[in-house]
Amino acid sequence: MHQLFSTFAIVCAVLVAPSQSCNAENLDPFSLLLDRAVEAMDESYDGWNHRPEQTVDSTTFTTNYTASISIDGRRRLDRVLLLHADPDLDQEVTREEVLRFLEIQLGIRWVTGDRLREADGRVVDFAKFIAADVDQNDVLSKNEFLETWWESAVADRDFFRLDADDNEIVTLAEFSLPGGPNIVDPIELFRSADANRDSLLDEDELNVATPTHRSHLVQSNLSAFDNDHDGMMSLAEFQVSMLGNFNYPWETIPKDEDQDQQLSFDEFKFHRRDLFQLQRRYYFHRLDLDGDGRLTPDEFEFQPYKLHSIFRVSVDGKDVQELYQHEDFPVCGSPAVSPDGGWILFDATPPAGANKSQILLMKSDGTDVRDLCDGLMPSWSSDGSQFACSRYEGGTGVWIMNLDGTAEKRLDDGWAAQWSPNGEFIAYTNDNSIRLYDVASGSSRAIMAKGTHPYHYIFWNMAWSPDSRQLVFRGKLEGKCEIAILNVMGEQNLNRRFASSEDMGQDFAWSPDGRRILFDMHSRQHLHGVIYQLDPLSKDPPEVVPDAPTTLPWSNISLSPRGEWMVLVTPN
Repeated sequence: MHQLFSTFAIVCAVLVAPSQSCNAENLDPFSLLLDRAVEAMDESYDGWNHRPEQTVDSTTFTTNYTASISIDGRRRLDRVLLLHADPDLDQEVTREEVLRFLEIQLGIRWVTGDRLREADGRVVDFAKFIAADVDQNDVLSKNEFLETWWESAVADRDFFRLDADDNEIVTLAEFSLPGGPNIVDPIELFRSADANRDSLLDEDELNVATPTHRSHLVQSNLSAFDNDHDGMMSLAEFQVSMLGNFNYPWETIPKDEDQDQQLSFDEFKFHRRDLFQLQRRYYFHRLDLDGDGRLTPDEFEFQPYKLHSIFRVSVDGKDVQELYQHEDFPVCGSPAVSPDGGWILFDATPPAGANKSQILLMKSDGTDVRDLCDGLMPSWSSDGSQFACSRYEGGTGVWIMNLDGTAEKRLDDGWAAQWSPNGEFIAYTNDNSIRLYDVASGSSRAIMAKGTHPYHYIFWNMAWSPDSRQLVFRGKLEGKCEIAILNVMGEQNLNRRFASSEDMGQDFAWSPDGRRILFDMHSRQHLHGVIYQLDPLSKDPPEVVPDAPTTLPWSNISLSPRGEWMVLVTPN
């Protein structure tokens, strides 16, 4: 059988032209895209529709499919797509399984079997469902619902109404009950927006009818889906566009991650779950007006890459001073204030990537910046004459470096070296364990061995308690991350302090008085990372640091020796 390279070419050719409306039995334009995708699939596999009993190797099918929708035709194995194509895991896909797979890829149906689009044109607001499904298990627990629901004041009432069987879980079927509040009718939206009743929507009508958080989609979608170039949208054009589609959070603004002032298909993402890839590829194609395989700002709005900045912020929030920003090092992080408070070490990464990162030193007022050596995550010795860090030289390893940038010694394979405040130990990770290097003896031992803890992965940038007896770190669990505190001296018990599915920073700062652990985490109120504080001795959840500024998204943190000011990083 031939490789599946023609599917997307045919789907792209099926533009819902003004003269080509949906029939009376099916008012959903995505059914036309599905028909063309099925035709292309059958053609690519030598008339599969004439031999419906034949099967295809699931790995071959999946790699051919990914090549068919990629910009460059690159073949790759996507294990999530493999599971969606071959749900019974028998390593073969039937034509019936592929038909269902294409429905999933176009956002017509979800993997649970539930339909997301109906023949009458109505659409499930699946974007709202996946926003609440933080553990990505395709059901909403009561706790998930109450913590994430878009209208918190009525979250408890809404959950009770949706939970039809009273089992404290809302399934997608319950969420998308016909006639319920989570079903959107694009046809009715179109009619309501058509103020002059000419069966067309101009830009002004679209702007009035589109919610503020989706308004940035109007101009690009009008250009992309206005098939007859009359400056207006017909009903069919509106339905197939992002403006009439609610099964994915299209209102999210993608980021230019590679800093080239354009958006590639790989960057054209709207949620941490990469769902409906064929639908996403279709939209990318429509928006790419010049067909060059990239989206420019005039074709689609995206977040331009911005340089990271390092700020010095007083703990009362009254004094905010930018210390460092440089285009040669657009990414910087892991700041560490010297024991005397006079200097700051940090790492800075060029566009070439993290394996080219450098460790820089500057005075705490932002002057006298020096490039010391290659490496990441510097951590001061207690006397301020040396620092520990992680380096790629000779394989990933932990090192002690002199303050002039020369190497003192390589300690071991591993990562995320953190020197204790008393200068006696250097903690680091190695093969999902936490190890401790004794500076005086030069020996190393595991204090939390692989397989003795619940974490799939232990993140970098641990932090020591001021008395050098405890370590706080972040561990990866299924669907969430957890902050834990490990006793280093005496009985090495693990205090699993706080877990969340919110994006959480890797950096910690333990206050000099030992009463607060500071870290950054995404705030649903502020829609970006803010600084939280956690009491290591209580069971209370973390709270936003009261006086810390919240206007900028913060990541990475270090405290001055007496705790009167912080060093924070922002991607602006």
